[in-house]
Amino acid sequence: MMNGSLQYSALTRLLTLNNQAHDLEIQMLAETVPAVPEGAELMDRMFSGNRIAEIQEELDQVCRASLATCWLGNANREDEEYGL
Repeated sequence: MMNGSLQYSALTRLLTLNNQAHDLEIQMLAETVPAVPEGAELMDRMFSGNRIAEIQEELDQVCRASLATCWLGNANREDEEYGL
């Protein structure tokens, strides 16, 4: 039988991850992409959107953690259904 505290823990984790994703989306929307002047060096162009890329990476990690949490929560439910 599935432990109620385990189910509560997964739900709590999902809500926390959802809040983190929402906060990251707000941060990304607040970022501006600086205009790169004509003739700027390649490195200047590469680093101009660096913070946005960092936020996107964090958001990807949060999404992967959410998917893993859902998968693990569902796996426990299937184990219960099959008496495992």
